[in-house]
Amino acid sequence: MNFRFIAPLRLALLIVAGCAAPRATGDHGASALAALAPGWTKIDGGAGTDCALNTPFAFYAHPGNPRRLMIYFQGGGACWNGENCDVEGHPTFDQRVDSTDDPARMRGILSLANADNPVRAYTIVFVPYCTADTFLGSRTVTYTSGADSKHPHRTFEIHHVGAINAASAMQWAYAHVPDPEIVFVTGSSAGAIPSPVYAAQAARHWRKARVVQLGDAGGGYRAPEIPVLLSRSGTIATLRRDPAYRALDSLTIAHPALYVVSAREAPRATFAEYNAAEDSVQIGFQTALGVKDVPLARTLAENLAEIRRGVPRLRTYTAPGYVHTILLRPQFYMLMVDGVRIRDWVADLLDGKTVGDVGNSNLPEGAR
Repeated sequence: MNFRFIAPLRLALLIVAGCAAPRATGDHGASALAALAPGWTKIDGGAGTDCALNTPFAFYAHPGNPRRLMIYFQGGGACWNGENCDVEGHPTFDQRVDSTDDPARMRGILSLANADNPVRAYTIVFVPYCTADTFLGSRTVTYTSGADSKHPHRTFEIHHVGAINAASAMQWAYAHVPDPEIVFVTGSSAGAIPSPVYAAQAARHWRKARVVQLGDAGGGYRAPEIPVLLSRSGTIATLRRDPAYRALDSLTIAHPALYVVSAREAPRATFAEYNAAEDSVQIGFQTALGVKDVPLARTLAENLAEIRRGVPRLRTYTAPGYVHTILLRPQFYMLMVDGVRIRDWVADLLDGKTVGDVGNSNLPEGAR
């Protein structure tokens, strides 16, 4: 298995310098945003961006209130070996940006005509996912296919360059939304995992803004293999280019550490998670990671407890059942746990109201 770092200088400039990115003036930023056509605009990712199979990357923007901004990171699986990265075998990731990634086709929190939608008036940046690395990778990796491939033992490359793609979208937001009052950084599934990192970057760039982060259905992953996989995709190298994450232990790094360090970097930001206690997709990936006999509710509870030790103000909403993700589903407006609608809970987070943890009874006793 071979590795190649992609554009390390460009990555360092885009990611590490997030807090010092060039600031547009209010007039320039507002006029640039107003220049967008109504509805969704597809924006080329630019030099250095890519998808897993060397196809073009692009993101989407929807103009709205320039004082309110949502940055959403899409989900779409992940891969880390010659079996689950092989598109001629059984791939476990979205490989390209195409018409299925158009946010105009999506529902839930992207139903912008719904009067009940708490972000219907926001300016929105939608970041598609196509690199199998939870938006944090910075390497091209050469894999060898396995026996279940149509062509066993062939070699192929996967461009794990999600960090560069994410940085491109973040830079666009910095330039076009210069002075927001609130920034909502969120993502579903694979997009949930990096959301605390990008929330911290947003907080140090827009220093006057109130930043709210929400991870949707990515909180249950807990496996000994995770640090190895993060190293393989270049995630650890990406994080260490940012001084805030330089001290992370590469032998133990996992999901909770991203929250703890990000909250330390952005102490005024609000951090939150939504999960379903028996999420079938998270269970499937846990199984692929070699964790087969531990209930997801337990690994989720252990992760949340670890985060809370470093982020006491973490807020969580835990639903029963197996349905994966909530933000882009019609159920976003209907799901109620402990008498609290998830839609109302998210709206209160965005409004700066005090919210409690919902659904703790869906987690095992002694591990909450």
